[in-house]
Amino acid sequence: SKSDTSLFILHRGSTIAYLLVYVDDIILTANSTTTLKLLIRSLKTEFSVSDLGALHHFLGINVTPNASGFFLCQQQYALEILERAKMFN
Repeated sequence: SKSDTSLFILHRGSTIAYLLVYVDDIILTANSTTTLKLLIRSLKTEFSVSDLGALHHFLGINVTPNASGFFLCQQQYALEILERAKMFN
């Protein structure tokens, strides 16, 4: 991606996939499960990769799927800030 050097985009014909990398954390998604499985298999041949399944948490952000997409929440981060500032209660 021109706007984010940690986002890689594969676009071939009707196939599109996104790979977001931050240090040793990766989010990979594609518009077909076949493409997704092929990419995971390809990554595993080059790198030590663990497939953790559906996305639930990434970089301190909780991810919950819903009907219109995903709900992103940083509740735990906010609670930690309140605790550090001694404002939790």
